[in-house]
Amino acid sequence: MGKICWDFPLLGTGNQSGNNIAAITMFKGSGIMDGLAREVCQNSLDAKDKDLGDDVPVKVKFELMEIAKKDFPMFEGYNQALQNSIAYWTTSSLSTPKIMEFLNNVKSAADKDTIPMLVMSDYNTVGLNGVNATDSEKSFWDLLVNTEGISIKQDENSAGSFGIGKNAPFAYSSLNLVFYNTLAKDGGRAFEGVTRLVTSQREYKGSLRKTQPIGKYLFLEDEYTGRPILPTDDCPLAKIDVFNRTEIGTDVAVVGFKENEYENWEDKITVAIIKNFILSIMNGKLEITVKSPNALYEVNKDKIEELLYRTFKDDAQLKYTRQIFETIKNGQVKNVKIAEKDDLSIYVRYEDGYVQSLSRFRSTGMLINTTQESLPHFSVVVVVNDVGSLELSKTLRETEPPQHTEWKVKNITDNRELHNKAARYLRKINEEVQGMLDEFERAEITDRMDAGIGSYLPDTSDNSVGSEGTDGLRIDMKISNISSFDGRVFYNSQYESAESGSGKEVPKNGIKTGKKKRKKKTNMKIPVAEPKEGTDKGVSAGSGKVRIATVNIKDHRTFYLAANKYHCYINSPADYEKVYIQYFAGREDDKQDALNIKNYKQDGLSKVDVHGEKIGPISLKEGKNDLYIEFENSEVMGVIPIFTMEVTNEKQSN
Repeated sequence: MGKICWDFPLLGTGNQSGNNIAAITMFKGSGIMDGLAREVCQNSLDAKDKDLGDDVPVKVKFELMEIAKKDFPMFEGYNQALQNSIAYWTTSSLSTPKIMEFLNNVKSAADKDTIPMLVMSDYNTVGLNGVNATDSEKSFWDLLVNTEGISIKQDENSAGSFGIGKNAPFAYSSLNLVFYNTLAKDGGRAFEGVTRLVTSQREYKGSLRKTQPIGKYLFLEDEYTGRPILPTDDCPLAKIDVFNRTEIGTDVAVVGFKENEYENWEDKITVAIIKNFILSIMNGKLEITVKSPNALYEVNKDKIEELLYRTFKDDAQLKYTRQIFETIKNGQVKNVKIAEKDDLSIYVRYEDGYVQSLSRFRSTGMLINTTQESLPHFSVVVVVNDVGSLELSKTLRETEPPQHTEWKVKNITDNRELHNKAARYLRKINEEVQGMLDEFERAEITDRMDAGIGSYLPDTSDNSVGSEGTDGLRIDMKISNISSFDGRVFYNSQYESAESGSGKEVPKNGIKTGKKKRKKKTNMKIPVAEPKEGTDKGVSAGSGKVRIATVNIKDHRTFYLAANKYHCYINSPADYEKVYIQYFAGREDDKQDALNIKNYKQDGLSKVDVHGEKIGPISLKEGKNDLYIEFENSEVMGVIPIFTMEVTNEKQSN
């Protein structure tokens, strides 16, 4: 005759265990509930009942309640097991202060008359099929409750690949105690508790024997055989309303929820869900209810905007989430092929106040991560799509760590062929993102030159230099003509000296705008010509093959796109021919370095290879001109353009 009880199997010759359980520790965070939100919601999305159709969302409810310990015999057996653990480690030579601190903390939580229990319930899923499966049949109930390090999902495109994520709920329990309950689509019902303590001891055949740290609250049929608790069994805890299911799905209950550590948990879990599943919510794939005696939140596609911009408008954790929301909703989108047609979607949006970001999403709509890429004021969102044989999705899943927070080929260590394939796919994703940025429509950007990307570009409002923008680059550099940058003047190094009919020589150092020459070091300053105020003339040669003048362009900006690519916006006051442009990178010592240009492209014209320091000759039309430059140097730089123009090929008289 069996009974409902706690069962801690004998340890035998197995290893003893302390409280440092890596599979639980990795999900712990100081007051942050991302680990719980990600694992619970992703598991529910993976278990979606496909027969319900794409327009039916998975629903998950987070509900906190208090249960009276005296009403449930389960706690008597748990307390006895805890006392056995304390007795064992008090006298063990392997005991450490951390183990005793852990056990004392658990005891303090278990001694309370009422125990907080956070129950997470999903709907429109298939539940955990296989409750009554034989050993030769696959049981998804056993995979969740009774296995370690095995991951076989009911949906082949699910995010799990390590079998570790199911440990996340334990990180939020002061008792290290979680209960599972399901009504599965195959008709199975089951209820069972699992605790992860430390090596303990119990009486066995007249002697105290060491036991394994994992104990189960189940129906023990005999010494070696147990099964889940069924509705026909007399278990008071299994009969409370929250576990009395009439709809198919699964409940995960964190018993002894850490209320003190997660104050205002309702806000924290809601923010974590929005942050990690914004795409699922926007697409109508996921709806969440968060309920406690103090608060009620409904999270769905109709209310997400209000939550982002009103309810949690000041929450810093949602800074990137708001950008993602706007990028998905109003940004430009392009579907591309990485492994199969349209298996990746790329969204791009530029806004003045954006912090540079690249966000990556799995096909279920779960955020992998957001990184601050070299994309000032651009928000880029990459979404994997389920198409064909799911080649890209399956491959990227293998590049994820247990927390599913990155795509890195380093995470594939035992399959060289898969490693190389994943590397190709990730390279191609980066190339497609770069390609879309190259094609991005920038018309609205150039209408707002003093904000956004322009925050580190030349500022025509004053002549000062030296302040720092949020991108760490100089921001208030003015370049209106060849002599206006910080009071310095520029000259063309084709000539040792220069004269101008509209200016005079001044004893100042300048920036060379021609081809570099190796010269013997000298302390003598080379005189240069300062243009006469109110003229369009710049520095010109006193002798030489051609006369060089500056182009009087006061409205221009050069801003960073990505990698070594920049966009130069030029508002020309007139049509100019035979214009040359050189670029210099400003340095902290107020000197400038000439930059090597790989290639450039004007709107409507073909790309031109340069592999030198000067673009040209090119033509500028009156009004807006867009020029895209790729430098040999891939650093993020505040660049200074210098415009010159061939005026005549006749020798100028003095």
